[in-house]
Amino acid sequence: MDSLSDSVPKLTSPSDILLSAVIISFVRRSPPGPPGLPVIGNALQMPADRQWLKWHQWKQKYGDIMKITVLGQPIIILSSLKASKDLLEGRGNIYSDRPSAVMAGELVGWSRGLGYAQATQNPRFREFRRAFHQWMGPRACESRELRDVQERENLRLLSRLLSDPEIFSQHARECTSSTILLLMYGYPPHIGDPLRLVKIAEDAMLGFARASEPGRWWVDSFPMLKHVPSWFPGASFKRTAKSMRRDLDELYDVPFKFVKTEMKKGIFEQSFLSKYLEEHSMITSPLDDFEELAKAAGASLYSGGAETTPSALTSFILAMVLYPRVQEKAQAEIDALALGRLPMIMDRNRLPYVSAIVKEVWRWNPSVPLGLPHVVNQDDEYMGYHIEKGSIVWANIWTIMHDEDTFPNPSEFRPERYLDPENGASEIVESAFGFGRRICPGMYLAENSVFLAIATVLAVFNISKAVDPVTGEEITPDVEYDGFISHPRPFRCKIQPRSRLTRDLVLEQAEVLKV
Repeated sequence: MDSLSDSVPKLTSPSDILLSAVIISFVRRSPPGPPGLPVIGNALQMPADRQWLKWHQWKQKYGDIMKITVLGQPIIILSSLKASKDLLEGRGNIYSDRPSAVMAGELVGWSRGLGYAQATQNPRFREFRRAFHQWMGPRACESRELRDVQERENLRLLSRLLSDPEIFSQHARECTSSTILLLMYGYPPHIGDPLRLVKIAEDAMLGFARASEPGRWWVDSFPMLKHVPSWFPGASFKRTAKSMRRDLDELYDVPFKFVKTEMKKGIFEQSFLSKYLEEHSMITSPLDDFEELAKAAGASLYSGGAETTPSALTSFILAMVLYPRVQEKAQAEIDALALGRLPMIMDRNRLPYVSAIVKEVWRWNPSVPLGLPHVVNQDDEYMGYHIEKGSIVWANIWTIMHDEDTFPNPSEFRPERYLDPENGASEIVESAFGFGRRICPGMYLAENSVFLAIATVLAVFNISKAVDPVTGEEITPDVEYDGFISHPRPFRCKIQPRSRLTRDLVLEQAEVLKV
């Protein structure tokens, strides 16, 4: 009779070893997902934009945890708050890094900053977080100095809406840029902008948004393509990346040189960067890692807010056009305070309905519907599924914010969702800022800026549908969004002062503050 050991086949040949690997891969059950094609996987099923909507459709069939592959790269899509928090927060020690992001990170250069920096075993990442917490953490955002800048620049927004309301989206973008440039560099772009910093920053941000779009660049799936010379046929991405990198280099260098020059002259405005340079006594020191980090911190702050805040403000205006009852209710709450002045950040707790509008803006159209990608740095198991090392992990924030169980009738703009503190809706909306170690460090600054803009616009203006000059009929805008940083498609509306009193309130305060 043969022994038991003799009856067990021995894996000695390469084919046996390969077969055993295949068997193990089947035993380790991968998350479900749409079937793909050999080699290219699901590449042809990836839309060029608004990927979150396609992934939302797939969730209905495949569930909260899906897997797709693009040219051999495994991608995990998380479509529930629980899965996103369990992995990206609960297991943040292995899910907090970024994928290599060859186009955006390496070729364009955004890996120098916070957004694409690796989080684990990276001293620079910790220094970034420390600096941002010091500059704009919850305590810093309570400072009068910081709020004065936000309120003065917001007054500039109101003044521009009075004089030229039709280009409201442009005003939102310019005033957001102005606020960030003042806070970060002490640079006042509204006085002629001699350094063209607004244009430099806008160009760099356009490059960031384009370079970060999932599935857009073949080089992200085939990293070896980064070695192809730019003159080679089909290598136009190299020329595009070179142009984007030039824009980013300007965003790094121009404002940094401005601050150092002003500090040497002794005529500088206090800013995040000037305080950082003073802290490290760098005014006359040679270039070193602190200087590079300071440049990167400025670019990271700008990239985090320059497009997302205008997106939120434009979404708010769209919502007020479509939901006049919400506008009326908020205005009644503001009027009941009888402030005799414009609302300020310190009034936030006294305006719960207006604060609920802010939360609903974050939910209704998350400015970055997919956030930024994570990568898992070791094999993992979750809910019976095997997640292999090196998988790119996306949280579909748009789907989380449109979950019908949590937010009934999710396409409806309804601030009342947040008036019951026991239902947990407010905490869920915070996920619009990301998860765990990668949560947006400018969250408190953004919340204050958006609250201030919304409260003051509601106090001063009525927002309504535009009227067709030919037919005389009201124009109802569509709720459609585009872009990796998601903005409403252009729409028309009517923005008018509620009364002569509210108009004069803006003009008088602008005169006092020389805005």
